[in-house]
Amino acid sequence: MGVKYEDYTHVYSRHVWYFAKVTIMCTCKVCLGVRRVVDNIFEIFKIHGWILDAYIIDFYQDDLWSKLPSSWRNFFKTISIQELGSWMLDELQSKKVWPLSLIALKQSIKLLTIDRNPISDAETKFVCSGAQWNYRKLENSDFKIPKNDLACRHKNLFTKHIKIKKRYEIDKFSEICAKCCYLANCKCIVDTGAGMGHLARQLSYKYNLSVICVEQTKELSDLAKKYDAEYLVTIKKHLPDFDSRSSYHLCAKLCQEDSSNESLIGNINEIFESTFGRKSIEEGFGFIGLHPCGDLAVTLLKLYVKQPNVKFITIVGCCYMKLTTSGERNSLGYPLSNYLRSKSNNYLSYAALEVACHAVENYCDKMKTGDYNNLKVHAYRGMLEMLLIKKAGLIMRHGRVNSVKVNEHMTFQRYCELATAKFDDDKKILESDYNWEEVRKHLDRWQEVVAFEALRMMLAPLVETAVLLDRFLFLSEHHLKPLLKAEFDPRRSPRNFVLVSIK
Repeated sequence: MGVKYEDYTHVYSRHVWYFAKVTIMCTCKVCLGVRRVVDNIFEIFKIHGWILDAYIIDFYQDDLWSKLPSSWRNFFKTISIQELGSWMLDELQSKKVWPLSLIALKQSIKLLTIDRNPISDAETKFVCSGAQWNYRKLENSDFKIPKNDLACRHKNLFTKHIKIKKRYEIDKFSEICAKCCYLANCKCIVDTGAGMGHLARQLSYKYNLSVICVEQTKELSDLAKKYDAEYLVTIKKHLPDFDSRSSYHLCAKLCQEDSSNESLIGNINEIFESTFGRKSIEEGFGFIGLHPCGDLAVTLLKLYVKQPNVKFITIVGCCYMKLTTSGERNSLGYPLSNYLRSKSNNYLSYAALEVACHAVENYCDKMKTGDYNNLKVHAYRGMLEMLLIKKAGLIMRHGRVNSVKVNEHMTFQRYCELATAKFDDDKKILESDYNWEEVRKHLDRWQEVVAFEALRMMLAPLVETAVLLDRFLFLSEHHLKPLLKAEFDPRRSPRNFVLVSIK
């Protein structure tokens, strides 16, 4: 179910004075507990962080298996891949004696990570209790907000051009954003990284909100305008008197280097007034982002903190490996909070941030169901990595190869041909470049490769928790009450946590 943060209240009571020199930190039970959770996560990384930092393609080259505790290696020989997948999902009642250190690690992960199941329960969310705002209405599924009944009668029109997974996310996220607007007493939204405008279309037509879409790619912005026009033409065939204003599409980029983005914010305020008749300088608007990539989410959080007329923020993170983790303090995407910046052991590697973008549930499902071809590809890629380095030297390490879908009939040589098809002839791997018997011995260890990657997946939620709690603390340090909770099914939407704050 996840950790109960009030359990850690006593730990920080005598240390808060130190951090007060840097910033006034929230001393509510939740925020005190969150800091303790973050500390414990990085204590685990001191011991097992190297597993997260490893690349699975280096499995053979760096002999990663030999670096695991011998008790783990010996035990993995006695269980099947299916058993390991079921155990990771708490679905296995095993009579075997698992290594105590492995059991302890799994239990620690369970206690310290945010619950990934989107269940409305008091213990599955983080809500700072230091501010006055009450989020109960936002979480209450019975709380309904006004909708455009005419548009809702033809809701299938919203699904055109949208993939099934995205439809699910947009339906849930648009309702959350509309609730935030209602609770913040504003009617304006800025959708950042808006893409083709699918989310904005629902907010505009279904919830009667004034929406500005900010998208830096002109092709996507133009496509969004086209889809808006198509929607209006189609719905007016059914409802000739339908009257609802489309979103405004602004092709622009939010610059992280310009922490205030004054020019863009001024432009946004002007558009709300001239296009929608809304005085957003007085009424305010909300920032939303459904999977804003890398530093964009951080830029939005900084703007929310600095701009008084940004009344709320609602974001779902994505692409953690694209966060800026080194350089000048003000340009960092991680760490963001003063608390984590004050820690010397706050480092998260690219490999760790990348694996945190995947769903451990989906990996375990493949292990449980015997869907091994999608898992064996890691062994093939690891073997290819070893051969490429042997043939052409370290310059080939971590080189980009073609993505190849392995099936049960595919030979390793055929995999090599497809993976290196774009290479120069002198760098391609030929049958004459390796001894098949040696290669076969390595490939026969594919279950070890799967097990090692499973350990990385098991640890990955700790990384995502650290990143999201860093953002949570950043908001609480600025006296803005955050709410962090899983809202999507993790199997359908691996990045399923929504971070909300309302002023």
